[in-house]
Parts: sequence; C-alpha cells; structure tokens
Amino acid sequence: MSNPNDEYVVMPPGQQQNPGDNPQTLMADVMREDRVNNIIQQINPDNLMTEIEHRIRGEKKNTFTGEWEKIIKKDNAIEISDEMVSNFMSYLGSILNQNTSLSFYTPLEINKIMSVVIDYISDDLDTNCEIYGIKGNFSEMNRIGNIICFSVYSVLKRAQNGRESNRVFSSLRVTADVGQPQQRGGALDFLKFW
Repeated sequence: MSNPNDEYVVMPPGQQQNPGDNPQTLMADVMREDRVNNIIQQINPDNLMTEIEHRIRGEKKNTFTGEWEKIIKKDNAIEISDEMVSNFMSYLGSILNQNTSLSFYTPLEINKIMSVVIDYISDDLDTNCEIYGIKGNFSEMNRIGNIICFSVYSVLKRAQNGRESNRVFSSLRVTADVGQPQQRGGALDFLKFW
C-alpha cells in the first residue's frame, strides 16, 4: 500500500524517484495517449465508410441526437438496394483504408486512381441499374457517384505528397517528446549512431 506522502519524500543523492509514481507524469502520459487515440480516430476509415453508407442510403445525421435519419421523400421515391450498398462498400473498403490515407501520392497518381474509381462506379451503375432498381433514374445515379467520388478524392488529397502521414507522425513525435528531459550535447552529437 502506497503512502500518500511518497511524492514529498526526499531521496538520498544518487537515487531517483520512479517517474511512474509521479502524478504529474501519469497525467502527462494519459494526455499523450488521449491525443494519439484522437489522431488515430481521425484517420480511421471506418467512420468515413459508415458515413458514406448512410449517405448512399439517403440518410442524414441529426445534429442534435447524432443519429442517422431517413430523408423524407415523395411517395414515388425509390428504395435503395442493399446489394448496391454492399457492392460499393466492399469496393470502397479496398480504397478507403489507412494505407491509402497514410500514403505518399503524387497529383498524377491521384488522377489515375480517381479515373479508375470513376470508371468502376459508372460501369457498375450502368450495368446493374435494373438490379439496383434505379434504371433511368440518372439523378440518383449521379448522387451516388458524387458521394463516392468526393469521398475518395478527399482521402487521396490528404495523402498527396504524404501530408496526412507527415501530420500524424510529427504529432506523434511531438507527443512522445513531451515531458522527456532535453539532452545537451556537442554540435556533432548527431553524427553518433551508437
């Protein structure tokens, strides 16, 4: 059982208090961990995938409750096909992942990837429009295509020239350095590898 006065104990020279016993160090560690979790949550593609799925289904997020609600449409509104949603979510799962958002893409590579995505979306909607129940409903096809293309493009733009990975790793590096003592050395210490 620890003594509440332990943090005020004067240690003899040569002995140091365990940093894990210091409440300030513990709080700094918790704050660092929360920040890392926040960053990981921001780049987690599952949140984006969930949002895309709901938007394809024609739902919007209620800002007060945080719940997804069906947008009320006219009586002749079409029902969104579960098969279509499944096909697109499966396809997007291969693109919208942490490998993509933490990659280093050039603008030319982004354009090529977007070309592939656009071709797939348009081919799939054109080929399967009867199965999906949207044959001849070009505004619905455009809505779905735009949702998917804009989402993919935004992830790719964050990965342009490694911006997202640089932001994440520099933030992690900063949080790892907080609270650690600065080491002073000579001007050529950076050449010491061992």
